[in-house]
Amino acid sequence: MLPDEDSLLVTQTLITEHIEKRIKEIEQLGLRDNQVMDEMDDHPISVNIGCTLQIFGQLSPIPRDIKMSQILEYEKELETPQGISTIRPPPLELSSVIYSPNCALGISIENASGIKIEEYFSKAISYATMATILAIGQIFLLIHQMEYTPTPSSVSNVSYWTIAMQAMMDGYICLLHLTTGVVMESVFLPFASAAFFSFILVSIFGMRYLLVIWRIQRPESIRTAQQSSTPTGNSNAPIGNQTSSESTATTLSPQQVSAAQSQMDFGSTTRSAFVQNVVVGILGFGFYSFWIPQIVRNVTRGCRKPLSPRYVLGMTVTRLAIPLYFYACPQNIIAQEPSFGVWVLVAYVTIQVCVIFLQDTLGPRFFVPEKYLPQTYNYHPILPPDDEETTQGDSSKSAQPRDCAICMLSVDTTSTAATGLHVLGRTQYMMTPCHHLFHTDCLEKVSK
Repeated sequence: MLPDEDSLLVTQTLITEHIEKRIKEIEQLGLRDNQVMDEMDDHPISVNIGCTLQIFGQLSPIPRDIKMSQILEYEKELETPQGISTIRPPPLELSSVIYSPNCALGISIENASGIKIEEYFSKAISYATMATILAIGQIFLLIHQMEYTPTPSSVSNVSYWTIAMQAMMDGYICLLHLTTGVVMESVFLPFASAAFFSFILVSIFGMRYLLVIWRIQRPESIRTAQQSSTPTGNSNAPIGNQTSSESTATTLSPQQVSAAQSQMDFGSTTRSAFVQNVVVGILGFGFYSFWIPQIVRNVTRGCRKPLSPRYVLGMTVTRLAIPLYFYACPQNIIAQEPSFGVWVLVAYVTIQVCVIFLQDTLGPRFFVPEKYLPQTYNYHPILPPDDEETTQGDSSKSAQPRDCAICMLSVDTTSTAATGLHVLGRTQYMMTPCHHLFHTDCLEKVSK
């Protein structure tokens, strides 16, 4: 950075004089732009040496209200951080001209912004620290979910693919952080720490939970496969007639040449930024659909609260933090421009979470039409209120008990009479086929 306009003019004059001197030396040699001097016979020979580029750049001047001592103090803090407060760095902008005399090419760049390499490494360390904290939080959330489902009956309600999709995401994030740390040696330790905790999350806790779910749900999948399989008849054609001749020619056929050309066209197409953004968007929405398998399993099994609310909310927030950093933060480490698509992704995941909580409150099949539902027992029936005249008129029948058979406390069934809220009131109690009344929480805790 040049401190003032006078220094800029002096520097410009010196550079101009040097360029003019160099041009005169080349003209005295009598060489054309694409010729070089042969060292043996001192005669010019025509050799194409490509485009010779000359780059002239100028940094934007420092504002007058900032002293040079403050700039030096800021740069010293970047090189050797001591935790002291410094000035807010002025914008680092560069205007440059790229000129090629032998190719008659000129490129002008105006006000290109950037940051110092020390500041970039500091931002990379901050990101790695954030990723490490997120991975540690996800480890504790997964441990909490494993403690929330301690019995085989509770594990059988958890979707295998919901946990598997999250494990695949963690595996790719681990590889990404580890590769970044290897390539950028200055930030190896922070990125290696983030990769380490992601690896712990996947290999120790995630795979263990997946193995438990698979072992418990494996008999169910075997029964489903046996029911869906149908016997196949024997083929009437003999085995000898099913063999086909193979071509042993070594020359490429027109079809093979066309296929190779198609592969080359495909490779050149996928290198474009637009196609890459489309692919990343599709993969992102695919990976962030990890709550949908759990929603489907809740509907098929008719189960409520298979996942801890803390686990659902915590995993949603921590997994949305990284895409929000890259596609919503304008000063991210990969210089990615903010995109509106990330907010669509946030809304998409939020809708999935809302559906899961509505299933816990209104029932797992509340949004499915009744004509598509199988005939199953309703554990939340509408109970008529106590009627003294009916009870006295029928003395042979004892009154229906209104106490929970587990905790022996009274069960409030009067909320069913509230207009519009009868569905919410019925979820507070459960009645088994043997006509015993329970609190929903009591029976669900005993059933786990």
